[in-house]
Order: sequence, then C-alpha cells, then structure tokens
Amino acid sequence: MKPSLTSSISARAQAICADVSSMRLQRRFTISKEWTEPHLNEDASFVSSKRGLFALSDGASESFASRNWARTLVSLFVRTPNLTWEWIDSAIKLYEGGIDRNALSWSKQASYDRGSFATLLTVSLRENGAEIMSIGDSLVVIERNGVPERTYPYQNPDEFAARPLLLSTIKERNATIIKEDHTFFWPFEDDEAGVSIHMMTDALGAWLLHDLTERMRIIRGIRTQLEFEKFITEARTEGMRIDDTTLITIG
Repeated sequence: MKPSLTSSISARAQAICADVSSMRLQRRFTISKEWTEPHLNEDASFVSSKRGLFALSDGASESFASRNWARTLVSLFVRTPNLTWEWIDSAIKLYEGGIDRNALSWSKQASYDRGSFATLLTVSLRENGAEIMSIGDSLVVIERNGVPERTYPYQNPDEFAARPLLLSTIKERNATIIKEDHTFFWPFEDDEAGVSIHMMTDALGAWLLHDLTERMRIIRGIRTQLEFEKFITEARTEGMRIDDTTLITIG
C-alpha cells in the first residue's frame, strides 16, 4: 500500500532538528506579474536555515485572498513541518482569523466561501539528505557540481499544462492530497558538498524544463534581485508566462 502523505511527513518530523546540515539559503528572489505592484505578488516563502526548513507557495490568482493563504501555509510549515488533518485545520483557522467575512461585500463573501487555493513546495534538510514535498506545480531542481540530477514533481514542460492539486481553505477539498504521498527523499550519498537545491514557482519551472541544462546555467549566474528582475523581464518577452515568479536556492 502506498504510504499516505500524513504518515510520511509525521514519521520524519521528529528527525528534523537544529543544524541538521551545513546547507543554507543562498538566494531568494521574487517578482510580481506586474513588477510595479509588488504588493500584489501572490507567491510566498519562509525559511529557517538553522532548522533546515524551506517553504514556497504560489497562491492561485483566481481564488480569494490567495496571497494570505500562501503566506499562512509557508509560515506554518516552517514552524510545524507535520502535514496532517490537524495541521490543515490549524492553517485554515489562522487564515480565517485574518478575515472578517461580515465586513465583505456579498460578492466577496461568495468568493471567500468558494475557498482559497495555493501550492506548497517544501525542502526539509536531514543529516543524510533532503526530503522534498510538492503539492501543486512549483518545481524543485537538485544539482550536484552544476549538473542537474533530478527535477520534481515534473520532468517535462508539457506537464505544467495539467491542472494541479492545490491546498484549499475548504477542508474537505484536501482529502485527495492527504491520502497521497507527494514526497521523495534525495540522499546526499557520501557528501553534500557540491549539492544545490533550487525551488521555483511554475512560470520559471516551465521555462526551465524546455532546456534544463542550458537554462540552469543562466539561472546559476543570477546573483542579485536586480539581475533576477532583468532576467525575468527579458524572458517574458521571449515567451515565459507572465506570472508572479520566485526562485530560492539552497546550497
């Protein structure tokens, strides 16, 4: 029987402790779909290098206050990396606590009642490897000495065309996610030296998988937020989907 997401995360949660790895956050860049309006960016991230926990979420634009939901998911995961029904209950309560439904217009109430949705991509560093969890279409790329070794959950850019599973503020809509396992473990083998883990939201991930080796070379060369903004702006003119875009590198 395939293990549930609940069991796989719960069994390992206690193993995550301070200074489990020498790997740390190397860079974290983000740009909104409208670069002049960063306050509308619906991507969210939260990290604790000391605890080896990194989380990235992409709020679904068509849903209500998805920016708030994405922020809730990443902050709660880094505080409590244990995805269970109880964890989802806590996330929903935190999200709902920040919204006064009675103060909303009737149309916004209807939107609120339909729920908010977001992806959740996490990296949990361990002494001997990294546990990756991906719910939705945010992408992780693992490299060793500048050579891509694994992408997850997708390996082909066409896979981004499918409608992804998303975490919802409507509890019962998360049943399929809880029942399935969305994690894998990547061992560091003899040494974590030379290993880099790149986390990114879907627009950048889809662009990258069209030519993984060459485009990773471009991404590795980005060192500042300004360079990231320039790169994304140029890539959008050449076909990258216009969307909120975030890149996190651990190494």
